[in-house]
Amino acid sequence: MDDPEKDEEQSRLQTQNPGADLDSQISEEALQEREERSTTYRAGRVGVSQGTDTKDDPLPPRKKKKIPPAVPEEVEIELRDKSDKCVHPILEELIKTEEAYVNNLFMGIENYGNIFQRKDLPLGLRGKKYDLFGNIEQIAEFHRDEFLPMLQRNRRDLKRLFDEFLQFLDQNCFYGYVIFTMNKQKSLKLCDLYKNYFTSIRLERDDKLGINSFLVQPIQRMARYPLLLTQFINTFFKNRDIVMKPLIESCCRLEKRLRFLLTTTNESEIINDIVDCHEFNVYYQGKFRKVNEFQVIDHKLKRSYRSKVFIFDKCIIYTEIKGKNLIFHGRYPCEHIGISAKTKSFTLYYERRKQQECEFTADPAQIAAWLDLIRDMINNFANEERQKLQERYSRENDHLHRKAPSFSLYRDSNRFSSDSGIGNIWIMPKPDEETISNRTTWYAATS
Repeated sequence: MDDPEKDEEQSRLQTQNPGADLDSQISEEALQEREERSTTYRAGRVGVSQGTDTKDDPLPPRKKKKIPPAVPEEVEIELRDKSDKCVHPILEELIKTEEAYVNNLFMGIENYGNIFQRKDLPLGLRGKKYDLFGNIEQIAEFHRDEFLPMLQRNRRDLKRLFDEFLQFLDQNCFYGYVIFTMNKQKSLKLCDLYKNYFTSIRLERDDKLGINSFLVQPIQRMARYPLLLTQFINTFFKNRDIVMKPLIESCCRLEKRLRFLLTTTNESEIINDIVDCHEFNVYYQGKFRKVNEFQVIDHKLKRSYRSKVFIFDKCIIYTEIKGKNLIFHGRYPCEHIGISAKTKSFTLYYERRKQQECEFTADPAQIAAWLDLIRDMINNFANEERQKLQERYSRENDHLHRKAPSFSLYRDSNRFSSDSGIGNIWIMPKPDEETISNRTTWYAATS
């Protein structure tokens, strides 16, 4: 039975504190809502979409990061059309001047390219077609067959135009300008030496410009590309409210790469100043990379001198500066080079220390840049040798698995030779993967 005194006491307490029951109910309801919301948030994180009204919610959900909405295709096309319109004059100048450049090159080739078949060709010019023209025919064919069609094809898509332009640079299609510049001094000397003969050809062919203007056009054109791209960039930034960011980035990347190539092209002309180099042909050392001035301590000559140092794909050449000439002193082939480095200098030697050892000193930034170049040269050589080795083993495996014996004689003229001209079949044991991945170790000590 219920105690009437207890019931009376409980009713009396409720009368004195009527909000206690209400507070407990609110707290229970708040806890229940909190638990429901946490369930909702957990479900939302795993991809379940649930809606809650948080207008008067004492515990609102966390703010999620706003993801910028994707640009609709129609808006993208509209922005592209507007950006193309603002740079239309520059684009038309690029394409029209490219068309004129290609026409001028082939006109010059037609006017002067066949002089080596003429009977009145001076004796001093015979056999010097490449010294006179260099690789200008290859440059003209590349621009006619590949580069100009690319510009015309992407007239309505600047982003693709810049990207494909950059691909040509990555594929070394424009390295021909470096080769052409290396040959420029020889070409100009021949033009000056036989000036009267070329003048007669010009009058005969009714050429208003002459051979000198024809041969200088590739150099002028190469310098024109970065200027046109700078105009594109300036116009894009003036109209950046309608120009999409990827387009500006592509144009800036392309302009930077062209500036770098133009610097390399101009530096390559210094190679012609090297004298007293009778051991090998400087022009057959792979692609030219860089030239800089260093202070060299030559342990072989036991003296110090100012030096111009050249790096190619296959070697490093160091010279001594004597007036306008560069006296050749030595060469480090990539397969025999050794290096140790410090912050402000690095030391090169031939296979081992104290053999053709020289210390090259310059500012730290230049030293760091050259260490990167040397590292790339060595790594590229090691990768090429590893690939050749793997190809040789694959050929030998194919030979061993043939059903019928082969009576052919194989000879690798680059590594093995004999007086009789007949080489041997070199069979080497197949190495394991660890042996294939190994290469000569180059140590670099920093201090």
